[in-house]
Amino acid sequence: DMIEDIQKVPMVRVTWLDARDTETGWIDIKKVMDAPLAKCQEVGWMVTNNSEKIVIMRSFSVCPEDKEDVSGGGAIAIPKSWIVNIEYLKVSYEQRSDS
Repeated sequence: DMIEDIQKVPMVRVTWLDARDTETGWIDIKKVMDAPLAKCQEVGWMVTNNSEKIVIMRSFSVCPEDKEDVSGGGAIAIPKSWIVNIEYLKVSYEQRSDS
């Protein structure tokens, strides 16, 4: 499905647990066994939310001359089972005034 109006796409902050590498070299086995996960966060438009994954996109572009020329960037797909929390953010789409 094409995004018709970015203002209707939820802006979120997602927190998930991800893999984390340990230090290299010889490490006490107790430290190896207790290796922590990385707690990660991303903020952006949630363009996909299904039972498998969510996709967060940081950038959005529409060509003024061709409204069909729609692009997104800075996207990350996160497995649903990794997600700890999804916070829905309030976004203000007011026009900026430089005066």
